[in-house]
Amino acid sequence: MVAAPASGQGKTIFCAALARKWKNEGKRIQLFKIGPDYLDPTILEQASGQPVYNIDLWIMGAQHCRGLLAEAAGRNDIILVESVMGLHDNNPSNAQLARLFNLPVCLIIDAAKFAQTTAAIIEGLSQYDVGANIETIVGNKIGSDNHDRLLRETVGAKYAGSIRRDPRLLVPERHLGLVQAADIEDLDRQLDLAAGALTEFDISIPLSTVAFDKPTQDSSPDPLLSGTTIAIASDAAFSFIYPVNIQILESMGASLVYFSPLANHPVPPCDALWLPGGYPELHLAELAESDATRASIIAHYQSQKPVLAECGGMMYLCNSITDLDGTTVEACGLLDAKCEMQNRFQSVGLQAVDYGQGEIRGHSLHHSSLITEVRAGQYTTRQDGNQGEAIYRLNKATLSYMHHYFASSPSAVAALFT
Repeated sequence: MVAAPASGQGKTIFCAALARKWKNEGKRIQLFKIGPDYLDPTILEQASGQPVYNIDLWIMGAQHCRGLLAEAAGRNDIILVESVMGLHDNNPSNAQLARLFNLPVCLIIDAAKFAQTTAAIIEGLSQYDVGANIETIVGNKIGSDNHDRLLRETVGAKYAGSIRRDPRLLVPERHLGLVQAADIEDLDRQLDLAAGALTEFDISIPLSTVAFDKPTQDSSPDPLLSGTTIAIASDAAFSFIYPVNIQILESMGASLVYFSPLANHPVPPCDALWLPGGYPELHLAELAESDATRASIIAHYQSQKPVLAECGGMMYLCNSITDLDGTTVEACGLLDAKCEMQNRFQSVGLQAVDYGQGEIRGHSLHHSSLITEVRAGQYTTRQDGNQGEAIYRLNKATLSYMHHYFASSPSAVAALFT
């Protein structure tokens, strides 16, 4: 596990550089990202050449996480897990997951503004709560040979080296986090340069052998969607899709077809429609011209067929979307609401909801808000037990800011599409 004392320490680009370095050496790497995240995994996938899976003890449960790790261990040379925020943040924390699955920890620390204090941070992270098996430490944004010497002397044998301040190890960000891989020009070249930088800085991470016990229970869901065709919006505006969600739908027997609202594709023939989250606010001009898409979505809804719209998907179903510059474009008009972008996060956190078929877990993360007089049919429940996101149930359509993790309750998810 690659962890850090906090966000912004350089975990993602370090993991991506490591993965690309190992890939270039002929190794097969499976990356995991702790917590709900659609952005970092796109860069990690580009680096490793394989889909990246999320693991989270609260959303998915220990058995599901163990199964993903065990399956990956059987077909890869290296498993690399990127933590979220700081090592001991969240509940359950990264450290608790590392302890549960016996994962050694490589700690990356942005030590640009301190030196010997690094040892105190390592000591605290090693001892707090359940502790952590910190085997390796990497210093990031190290300014000089003397800075490097101080860290090596202070930290000792576990110090794997210093990453100097270097543009090869920078990735752009936007309002929800890192910029998605598809939107970063010449990313493959940058990843190769980042991998080369690790070699240049003589960063060598020792690897440990870890055994993962396979779950004793069969986790394959029943074929509840056999014969059901689900159309999925998929392009740069609607791209927040967990790979496991696709696998769950297919394992339940669903046939999946894809279309692009940005390309003004009509909804293909289907029994149910899924509009996932993404960045519709970054593509308002194109979406304003997607007359065929909007008309086909409304026709699908009026045919009393199921619709699941999550976050950006729900935004697209409103009457209009207004960005931070005040530009307003017409949307589908299925939900009588105005969607307006805000300068700050409106919600961040884990969520759960029960539509009557079992609890589905997931999360919300959004900068927009709705202005509407439509009453919510119900609300999600936040991890802390408080009221969460509004759920709008319109005929057979389910709209919410919540992103659902389908593996948390496949049968309940199947009910949303039937």
